[in-house]
Amino acid sequence: MMFSKLNKKSAILVFTLGIAFVLTIFFDVLGHDATLNLANSTYTLLKSSSLFTNTILIALAFILGRALDLKGLKASKLIQFYVTLLCFSVPLIPVLFSIDVSTINGLPLLKSIFPFTVSEYWFTTIILLFVIVFYAWKIIKPIHLNIKTCTWSLLAIFVLIFIAAIFLSKYEHIIIILWASYAFILGSFLQQQQIDFATPKLVQVATFIVEIALIMLVFISPSNFILQLALPSWTIIFFVSQSIWLFDNDPHYQMLSMSMTTISIGFTLLFANPLSRQVLNRYVQQQNPNLLPNILRHLLVFSLIVLILAFIYSLIVSLGLALRSQEIKNKLFTLPVVIFLISSCYLIFNYSQFYGQGLKTLIWRQDGRLYLGLINLALVALLYVIIQTIFNRFWFANTTFVMLMIIWSYANFAKISARDEPIIGSDLGMIKSLPDIAKMVNLKMVFALIIALVVLIAGSFLLQHYFLKGKIYRLPVRILLFAGSCLILIGFAQTEKQLNLIAWKNQKPVNDNVFSTMLNTAGYQAHPESLQNAASKFGPATTFMGTLIIKTMEKPNNYSKKQIINITKKYTKASDKINKTRKNKSLNSQTIVYILSESYADPRMVPSVKLSKNPIPYEQKIAQKNTSGLMYSSGYGGGTANIEFEALTGLSMNNFDPSLITPYVFLVPKVSNLPVVTDYFKTKNAIHPYNGTTYNRSTVFKKFGFQHFYNFNGNKLTYTNRIGKSPYVSDDSSYRQLLKQLDSTKKGQFVQLSTMQNHMPYVPGTYAKNDYKATGQLTNSSLKKIESYSKGLNYTDQALKMLINKISKMKKHVTIVWYGDHLPGLYDGSIVSGSNAAKYDNRLHQTNYFIYSNFTHQKLQNTKVVSPNMFTPMVFQQTDTKVSPYVALLTEVYRHVPAAERNKFMNSNGNYIPKGKLSKQAKLILKDYKLIQYDITAGKQYSIKTKNFIK
Repeated sequence: MMFSKLNKKSAILVFTLGIAFVLTIFFDVLGHDATLNLANSTYTLLKSSSLFTNTILIALAFILGRALDLKGLKASKLIQFYVTLLCFSVPLIPVLFSIDVSTINGLPLLKSIFPFTVSEYWFTTIILLFVIVFYAWKIIKPIHLNIKTCTWSLLAIFVLIFIAAIFLSKYEHIIIILWASYAFILGSFLQQQQIDFATPKLVQVATFIVEIALIMLVFISPSNFILQLALPSWTIIFFVSQSIWLFDNDPHYQMLSMSMTTISIGFTLLFANPLSRQVLNRYVQQQNPNLLPNILRHLLVFSLIVLILAFIYSLIVSLGLALRSQEIKNKLFTLPVVIFLISSCYLIFNYSQFYGQGLKTLIWRQDGRLYLGLINLALVALLYVIIQTIFNRFWFANTTFVMLMIIWSYANFAKISARDEPIIGSDLGMIKSLPDIAKMVNLKMVFALIIALVVLIAGSFLLQHYFLKGKIYRLPVRILLFAGSCLILIGFAQTEKQLNLIAWKNQKPVNDNVFSTMLNTAGYQAHPESLQNAASKFGPATTFMGTLIIKTMEKPNNYSKKQIINITKKYTKASDKINKTRKNKSLNSQTIVYILSESYADPRMVPSVKLSKNPIPYEQKIAQKNTSGLMYSSGYGGGTANIEFEALTGLSMNNFDPSLITPYVFLVPKVSNLPVVTDYFKTKNAIHPYNGTTYNRSTVFKKFGFQHFYNFNGNKLTYTNRIGKSPYVSDDSSYRQLLKQLDSTKKGQFVQLSTMQNHMPYVPGTYAKNDYKATGQLTNSSLKKIESYSKGLNYTDQALKMLINKISKMKKHVTIVWYGDHLPGLYDGSIVSGSNAAKYDNRLHQTNYFIYSNFTHQKLQNTKVVSPNMFTPMVFQQTDTKVSPYVALLTEVYRHVPAAERNKFMNSNGNYIPKGKLSKQAKLILKDYKLIQYDITAGKQYSIKTKNFIK
């Protein structure tokens, strides 16, 4: 490095000036943001402090001139200096792109390779320019100038710049560049000639006092005269007068000199970059003074953290380059390469989910989420550290990381293209299926990928043999970094697992650890029902971490092949017994319809809530005449997919581990041969008047055997009318779509319909002429929403009447399982908060259901309170259809085990009962049920392999 001529004092001074430069940048950002609502005096102080940026750069230029080793100046030194500039300009760009996607543009990246083309980099540009001029002068030696001539020339130039500053004050930028250029030339001249003026102490003190006075004037009454003329010129005079004690050459501090000058140059490159300023400005603008009472302290802490990170990076790079210049082997100087590699790979990974939509969509989805961008980048960086500590070789680690990110990015793109779902944790278990997966994607792309990986591997072996050989870390550091990175990633995964569970329960997230605080502060919101939406909005890395720690079920202690075979035999006998009295051989010849009515639940079942009139008279009339009661719902305000899953499969969410928040997402894709009610039909179709990708339905329903799935992005819907200002398809249209499907064949079929009309939000004014009035111990806002919601229920009731009237006239046998999936999340007030929240918890998890058949059928027992997993055995019983051993098991569960969700049992009166109070028969059946469910979903599937157990 060229800047090696400083002593300890001047080296510390140049570092201090670098810090001061960064602080003025932060003060400028804070001082010009009026949205922070700071005191006027604070704004004045910040703005005044930011005015010293140019003066600091002039002082830096002088000291860098004093540090320049002109005698040792070589072409190799010039190249090293340019590489140093690149170490700070190039890696910064992809990092900023990752944090603020709105900055993504090819031009800044190109300019970072040629930093002298960036106008904001004028300081480093003039340093580079004059160093090149000095080197050329040294080589060519056009004329010889003596010291006296040089001295008078420098004095003349000083006077000329002084005069220019007076008459050309409006050209502030040019004046400052002239002062900085002069300061660097003067410093270099004094260093070259070893001139240190023996200034009397009295003069030194006097110049110091004047310098302080000028600085104070900036705070009191800043003007162009002070900022462009008096302060810059006097700062140069001040440093010249202090030369005798500041710049005595000491060869023992060459390493310190090189490191401190590199750090300061690095600071100017990192924080003068226009993208850096843009990101800092955006971050400050996003802070809400109303939410942050100590906003100035918060922003100062943020500034300090950024400064510390910049210092650590600059220190590592400067030490690495300084050691390398002295031919001391080290790998510290490779940090810029690593940072560039990590951030570039993350950008590719992030873009992989928008490949078909373009950069504009990426920016639209993630714009403004700076903190989340940083968290996503940090998670990928931790993955890199783990890989690096495993291999402990530079090229092997980098190649492995790049290979992994390329494969991950392409797999992410391919999966999103095929299923509208990103790569998740459970996909890691599908590595054994890679040959089958490869057949589903572009083979040319796969071969190109393989060739690229082979080239990378071969290149890494070659490079590792000749360049940057040896280990990266010593064993203690290696262990510490590996363990620390793993623990942080595990912490994120555990926290996101909890946030998923909180989101599923429709609860508010809490900051109970550092990870949840970071994620909540960053604006992260768990969306386990739509991972593609979450990944595109909150970043692919955070979304992936939320899918890592998913457990299907706790393995029962007595699980074994023998035990499962015994259970299958037991319920084979039970099915034989049941079938002796059943007439119909199968459901296939009948028409069975499951209707999940979105957020349907009588508001009057919520304590204290009363309505001016009954919104659902027809549904209640049908319920009285048919099998009906309350359905115990696992959700409140959400959880549709889980309830639908239970109804279709007969499996209970109550048996799963709490971390398995969405079986559609985390279980169905990785498990084959799940029992589904569609197994008993040749014709089966699904209808959902919304996006089919929500809850991964498109993939799940295909796996469940549905031949057609009518939705917004699948098979086309015929009826899509909406009511009033509602954004959702009406139930009337949904039911007409269902009737069309029923008329499509004279044979038996199964149809799954999940409606959308009564989905949140419940905005007053959605429906015209709403004459429903609500009262109760709830907030006014909540009561207004209930009134709008009740009008929606009434529209559903009218549509239901139309549907039943049509079906009642059909000659073929049709049975409808009609149920609300959960209560709407609109109840807010004293009756559902505090001690009442626990008191009435059961009431907030009870919805309406009925099972209607358009033919004479037997009346069912034990129907007052059921779980959705009981619907299928109830259908078999109501239609008098013979059962398989699996349905016989579900029948026993329905007959003897109380409704169960959320690890709570509910009796026929709708009240919770402890598990210990279950009958012996119920406990035994429940034990068998859990064993079979574990075997099917997480075990060896011995029961599935048993002939005729499911069908």
